[in-house]
Amino acid sequence: KSVGVDIRKDDPQALKDIIQIVNEKVSKVKEKSSRFTWFVETLTAVKNNNVNKIPNYDKSDILDIQRAFKATVKANPPNLQVTLTDLKEATTKGRWWVVGAAWVGNDNAEDKKRASVTEFDSRLLTLAKKNHMNTEVRRNVFCVLMSSEDYEHCFEQMMKLNLKDKQEREIIHVTVLCALKCKSYNPYYTSVIAKFCGFSKNYQVTTQFSLWDRLKDLKSLTPNKLSNLTKLLSSLIATKTMSLAVLKVVNFAEIDTDDVSFFKDLFTSLLSNSEGVVTDIFGRVQPLPLDSLKNGMKVFMKHFLKPDLNGNELKNLKIALKCF
Repeated sequence: KSVGVDIRKDDPQALKDIIQIVNEKVSKVKEKSSRFTWFVETLTAVKNNNVNKIPNYDKSDILDIQRAFKATVKANPPNLQVTLTDLKEATTKGRWWVVGAAWVGNDNAEDKKRASVTEFDSRLLTLAKKNHMNTEVRRNVFCVLMSSEDYEHCFEQMMKLNLKDKQEREIIHVTVLCALKCKSYNPYYTSVIAKFCGFSKNYQVTTQFSLWDRLKDLKSLTPNKLSNLTKLLSSLIATKTMSLAVLKVVNFAEIDTDDVSFFKDLFTSLLSNSEGVVTDIFGRVQPLPLDSLKNGMKVFMKHFLKPDLNGNELKNLKIALKCF
């Protein structure tokens, strides 16, 4: 009940296998007690990612445990991405994740087979070529992104590509590119980016640089791409994947008239959230030493945004301005 949702996020395939086994057993049970029915219903709710149907679900219990753990550890160790295969072969190849330990490289036939090019449907490969995915890594990332069932499945399949160092950046670059090229905004890409950013800060930095490239050159984007970028950026900020600090590359004092419409849409979208979310969005940037950004946003919202707002959005604007 408490950890099912987290298990689904961490290892959706394992949960899927467990539910499949349970369903096979359930069909054979003739007399079902109330506790048995409760268990099956809760498991189904976890499978469907519907926390509203999980009885007495309270995420704060898990958060309290996580906070206590972090306070004990005091610092999160880097995620080394040690696989099950690495653990099984530790006696023959060594523990590469231990400083100073000996390690024998992947030189056997089985490892070479695993490292071979991933096979995808010819139609996906054609689509990848059409979208200028001109390297093997970009093609593989694109095909996984397009063929995944959901963002959890996408994350799992991306991990199986075994990308290293700079190659991992292509996951974010390709996802942002696809998000902007859609005919209409698709929240799937936002969920993928958020999942990877939550997994490692390296992806968060890559996302920041990718967004900066677009924000510095808004004139090169088509109206459709501008619209998708607005919704992508708004969603990432609202879900705390990114913060308003991502806008620090924008000089609001010298903003071009052509870019005013983009930022009006962005701030209007942010202010359309609930009061609590708006407070979190603008409150996160308050303690940061970004006076130029905060003053720029304040002037921009007062001058360009305030005259066009009413109702809850105007109320949220006042809340946002108090945060600066």
